[in-house]
Amino acid sequence: APPAVRDLEQTDLFDLVGSIGISPDSRVVVYGRTDTLRECFHATRVSCTIKYAGVKNVAILDGGFNQWVKEKRPVSRTVIRATPKVYRGAVRKDMFVDKAYVMKHYNRLVLLDVREPDYFSGKRKLDCVDQAGRLPGAVNLPTSWVYTPDRLFKNREQLAILAEAAVGSDRSKEIVTYCDTGQCCPTWACILKEILGYKNVRIFDGAVQEWMHDPTAPVE
Repeated sequence: APPAVRDLEQTDLFDLVGSIGISPDSRVVVYGRTDTLRECFHATRVSCTIKYAGVKNVAILDGGFNQWVKEKRPVSRTVIRATPKVYRGAVRKDMFVDKAYVMKHYNRLVLLDVREPDYFSGKRKLDCVDQAGRLPGAVNLPTSWVYTPDRLFKNREQLAILAEAAVGSDRSKEIVTYCDTGQCCPTWACILKEILGYKNVRIFDGAVQEWMHDPTAPVE
């Protein structure tokens, strides 16, 4: 996007974050329902957005609201309105890459496709995606594999086995995660970087939707 548009988007993001009382030094815990895998992905995407706004101390509640209730923890129906703040942060531009970056550095990147196997193989596609397929040379590690049947995160050892089978054990290699629309690719990016110690992980949030819309972009 042009600089003027990016500046407006940043202002809108800061206004939104500040409107719910968050400041750069806040401790933020994100949770939602976990009835579906998509709802699990949403919590990670929201946490990613808050981190992008410059808040460093952000966590996800394992199991979300469902697990909280299952463990018979206290709940409330009282609506609490946070006191709005004027948010002044610094966006984390290092968290994301765009299509131009992927194309320019294609040969050195590990492209991690986190969609389900049928979408990775091209057997299926979303209506919002122009054509089926994947970025050539990408490896597949579905986001659904992150969770246990109870929609809790698998433990570190289990996640490490899955990750190393897909991208290897070299923690210094440059990894870019992508999905269809940018909603679920933050999940593995977060796990790789913050739990498993991969140092150079970023998100292509334009994802397959943007890639497949470009007739010059290679497809496999």
